[in-house]
Amino acid sequence: MDTGTIVALVIASISAIATVVIAIFTYKTIQAYEKQVQIGQKQVRVGQDQVKVSQEQQFNLFRPVLHPVGDLGHLVNTVNGKSLIQWGNQNQVIEGLRNMGGGPAFNIYGILFGPPLITTPPKPPTDRYVVWNYPALSPGQEGDKITLEQFTNISSETTIGGYPLYVPDNVNHIGIIARLTLTYHDIFGRKHASIYDYHLQSGWRIRGHFPNIDHDIYELDRQTPATQQAAQFFYNAGKRAQP
Repeated sequence: MDTGTIVALVIASISAIATVVIAIFTYKTIQAYEKQVQIGQKQVRVGQDQVKVSQEQQFNLFRPVLHPVGDLGHLVNTVNGKSLIQWGNQNQVIEGLRNMGGGPAFNIYGILFGPPLITTPPKPPTDRYVVWNYPALSPGQEGDKITLEQFTNISSETTIGGYPLYVPDNVNHIGIIARLTLTYHDIFGRKHASIYDYHLQSGWRIRGHFPNIDHDIYELDRQTPATQQAAQFFYNAGKRAQP
């Protein structure tokens, strides 16, 4: 083997070794880069979570919490020793609402249902009273008295926060004659609900406060077929009345 051939083989060997070394170095570099990318992505996610938590905490500082004031007064009638809500009366007035939270409450709506109808089997109630578009409440403010209304087409079986709008017929609701469900918005546009049961002896009992609900009472009413049909009827009537 001549000198030229030997030199060529040595150069080829060195080139092959260099290629392997470069490949190994490149692979290690890519691994290190991918690891840095993963660390960076994790840090971004952690930062986003921290921002989200911080925003949620800030939002909660301005969250309203509504509570009914007083009792149901003359709505409660006792017949043959049994006390029940008297339904179907016009212009009934009860005490107002108080905002016990840290921020103002807007778009306030409420609905009052009783226990199931006494049938076999019991049927969900259909009679109701509603609190419709109650004035906004600042933190700590107690609002005016409520003149109850009777419209809306919301079914009493509708649930908010996992609770039906009427009083369930079970041992956990003995002595409860009415359930008041309130929905309202905060300053950031989030929707909240508060649910209270009215007990004959102890008055209002809180069932729960529920932030970030999907639909408020107004929206639930607008989604019912009867309300949609009525809205369409009045819309068409208005169009026909235009010159």
